[in-house]
Parts: sequence; structure tokens; C-alpha cells
Amino acid sequence: MPPLHLRPSVTRLLRAGALLLGAGLLAAAAHADYPERPVRLVVGVQPGASTDTLARQLAKHLSDQLGRPFVVENKPGAATRIAMETVSRSPADGYTLGVANAVSANFPMMFDDFPFVPGKDFTPISLLGRAPSYLAIRAGLPAKNVSEFIAYAKANAGKLNYGQGSNGSNPHLAARLLVQSLGIQATEVAYKGNAPTGVALASGEIDFAVLEYPSVRPLVERGSVRLLAVTEPRRAALTPDIPTSTEQGLTPRLEGVTPWFMLVAPAGTPAAIVELLNRQVNQALRSPEVLQAAQAGGTEPEGLGVDETRAYFLQQRDSAARLSRELNVSLKN
Repeated sequence: MPPLHLRPSVTRLLRAGALLLGAGLLAAAAHADYPERPVRLVVGVQPGASTDTLARQLAKHLSDQLGRPFVVENKPGAATRIAMETVSRSPADGYTLGVANAVSANFPMMFDDFPFVPGKDFTPISLLGRAPSYLAIRAGLPAKNVSEFIAYAKANAGKLNYGQGSNGSNPHLAARLLVQSLGIQATEVAYKGNAPTGVALASGEIDFAVLEYPSVRPLVERGSVRLLAVTEPRRAALTPDIPTSTEQGLTPRLEGVTPWFMLVAPAGTPAAIVELLNRQVNQALRSPEVLQAAQAGGTEPEGLGVDETRAYFLQQRDSAARLSRELNVSLKN
């Protein structure tokens, strides 16, 4: 038995503990019924983009599994900042989620007032997947592989143009890294999106670019664009005949700037909801229908734990910052 003079403090501690336990049980009970109404899934790109396609397949799976509609809401613009601000300013109750992509990790280099910090602006839920990029050239270029492309580029120093569809995007950084690592001279041309970049490539307006597969698939199938290498550590499921960049002697660092997608929630979203969504999302990414739809859209599904997802985001942010400094690239418009 505690001394008499300690009994009041012990009593207060016990009461406080009981209150905390009660609050925890009430919160758990409240979250056990999640979701009780529709959940919106904010995407920072136009309908039809690879991010949007993956988000819609994921929303369908979550709707089926959790019994409430998960509705995709497209908010394109400002390099996905509009969408991510919408998520970060929403109530942290699990009813607004977002699909962040690789550009969001570059926000500190793009915006002075919105660094998009995990734990402050958002809560990571799961890494959804990666979208392999390719070294793509116009079909009229006399190069059938990377070695021939390098030889041609060096023989025509200063005469080639390359495109990029989004300042600060991973394909943009990859293209800059490619030019630097090969020691070639080429002029950068900016476009408003990867699709216009692909069209410019097919028409001969530019000579090469680093692009995601959905941006150029129809052009590749028509024979107006040629893919030389995939910037991934392994060959992509959709293009098993295309060698990796490392296989063809390009810098392995290209593999570190592959576009990726991540499910996020507002900072402060209850851990029970985050863990539930993580389990459901990772299950969805293993399902045949989501797997097939993701790969058809050029995405290789991933799926990580909550802590691993946060670590991945921070690693990608540090990597992009180092790369932009090394390449002397300003990502601010």
C-alpha cells in the first residue's frame, strides 16, 4: 500500500489513466465504422493520365471492400500543388485522401511557401507504384540502341533538341542527368505535359526525351517513336524486350528518378484509419484486376508499410534536391 501522502496523487493518476483509456476505446469504436460516408480521392492531373487511371482502379477496389464510395476528384494545375493543398487543408478524418506523385517531393525546390512536409502537411499511407520512364527518340534518328544514339549525339554536338513536359518532374531531371552523364550537347525544349512532348518527338520537332510509357505508347505502336532503354533496375512488364539503362551502359542513377505515386491523407489522420487504408491498398495492389489495370497504364505496383512509405518519400526528396544542385537546375518557374 502506498504511503498516505501519496494516495491523492495515485488516485489522480488512476483517474487520468481511466479517462485516457476510455477516450482511446471511444476513438477505436468510432474508427471501427470507417468509412460511414463517401471518401474523396484528390488527384492532381487530368482524367486519363496514368496517375488518374491508377487512382480510379484503387477507388473501385476500396469502394467494393469497404462498402462506401471512394470518388476520384481531379484538381490539375500548379505541378499538382492545387491537389496537395486541397488534401493538406482538409479535415484529418479519413474522408479526404490524395494521390501524390514524384513532383510533390520536389516542392521545396519549386515553392517557397509550401514544402509539403510529412507529419505537418500530410500523412503517408502507402507507395502505390512506379511508372518506368524510357529514353525515347524520334523514329527518323539513325540509332537502334543506346550506343548508336550516343555516337550520333556526339557527332552532332549542339544540333539536337530534347523535350521535357513538366519543370521539376522526374523525367525532366532524368533528361538533364542523361545529357550530363553522356557529355553531349543538346538544347532543352519545354512543353505543357508529357503528351505534347511525345507528339513533338513523333513529328521530329525534338530528337529525344525521357518519357513515361503512356505518353508515347500509341506513337511507338505506329512506329514514329523508338524506345531505347527503360530507366528502371529491372525490365518493365509491358516492354520486356526493352533493356534497362544499366544494361546499356547508362548511369545507374537514372533508375533513381523514376516517377512514382503515393496515397496520402491530411496530417493528423487517426493512425487506425491510416493502418486500415494501408492494408486495404496493399491488398488491392496484389489483386489481378488492379495489377492488370496498373500495368496497362504503365505503372508497376508497389505497396509498402506506412513507415516505409514515409522513408521512401524523404529519400526521394533528398535525392531530387542533390540532383538539382548537381545539375544546377532551378525548379522555380
